[in-house]
Amino acid sequence: MKKIISILLAVMLVVSVAVFSVNAYGSDGDYSKLSPGSSYDPSDSYTVDDNTPTCEEAIVACGGDLNNVQKIYFQVPKADPNQDGSDWVNQYNTDANGVCQICVYWWGGIAGSASEGWPSGKGCTWVGYRTKLVDPVNRIYEATVPADGNTPLIIWNNGVNGGMDQTKPIFKFGRQLADANIEGAYEGDYDTLPEGTPNEDNMDGCIQIIDYAHSTVNPLTQIPAYESFWYVYYGDGCYGEYPTTSPNYHGKYASCVNPEHNHPRPGDVNNDKSVDMIDVLCIQYHLAQRDLPEGMEFDTITADVDGDGHISIIDATRIQRYLARLCNIDGTTPYKEAE
Repeated sequence: MKKIISILLAVMLVVSVAVFSVNAYGSDGDYSKLSPGSSYDPSDSYTVDDNTPTCEEAIVACGGDLNNVQKIYFQVPKADPNQDGSDWVNQYNTDANGVCQICVYWWGGIAGSASEGWPSGKGCTWVGYRTKLVDPVNRIYEATVPADGNTPLIIWNNGVNGGMDQTKPIFKFGRQLADANIEGAYEGDYDTLPEGTPNEDNMDGCIQIIDYAHSTVNPLTQIPAYESFWYVYYGDGCYGEYPTTSPNYHGKYASCVNPEHNHPRPGDVNNDKSVDMIDVLCIQYHLAQRDLPEGMEFDTITADVDGDGHISIIDATRIQRYLARLCNIDGTTPYKEAE
C-alpha cells in the first residue's frame, strides 16, 4: 500500500487557514439550505455549526449534478497515544447528541476553492462542508464529492480551526489531514492502490485512513496536517487493498485490514484459527440439534459461511467444496490459495 501523495501549495495553505463559517440560509428540505446563486459569506464562527452546508447542499448551490459524484469515506482516528491533544473529538465539534461533526473541502471545480466554485466568486472557505456519519460504531463518515474531473484535492478536518490567532483557546483543537488527490488517482505518480480503486478515474468507494507516523506542520498555524492511506471501503468499518472484483478479494471480513477489527474467518466455526472438517461437523451437529462434543465451540457468525443470514447445510457444503479446492470460502472460483 502506497501512501497518498500530499500536495501542499503555498497558495492553498494561505487559503486553508482562513477561518469562516456560514450564515443562515432559507427554507428547509433536501439540499435546500443553499440554492443556485447563493453566496457563501464568512462569519465570526471558528467551528462547524448547524448552518454549515452539507456536501450535497454545496454541490446543488453551485449548479452541480448529484448524479455525477463520488462517495469517499474517512475514519475518525482514535487519539495518538504518542502525542498529547491529538484527539479529533472535542467540545467544539460535538453536537447536542454527542456526535462529532466532521467537515471536508476540496480544491477547484464545483463548490471548490476556485473562483468558479461559489457563485459569489469567493470559493470554498473554512470549515468547508459537513459530512455524513454512516457508521457511529466504527466512526466512519461519508463525503459526497464532485466527479467532474476538476476536483483534484480534498482535505478532511474536524470542523475546528483557530486561524492565525493562536491566543484563542479553540486554536489548539483544530485537526486536519494533509491534501490528498482524489481525481486521476492512476495518472503519473498518483499510484495509491495496488490493484486500483473501484473507479480508476477517482476514489469513489474508497476510504482515507490517517497515518499518525507522518505529518506536516502548517507553517502559519503550526497545526499538524496528517498524511493518510487510501483503501477500498467494504462497509462495517472494513477496508482493504483490493476491490471486490479482484481475484485477491476473499470477502469483506477476510480482506479487512482494519487493525481495530479481529473478525473470525468465515468457515472457522469452532474458532480454532483453521477451516477444516471439524467445522463441517459442528454445523451438522447444530442442524441436528445435538449438543457439541465437550470443549467444542460454535460461532454463529462464522457458521453462516455464505452470509445469507441462515445456518444451513449449504454452509457445510461450502466448507467441503472449499476444502476440496473447488471454490474459495466466499464461493468464488477458481480456487486461490489464501495468503
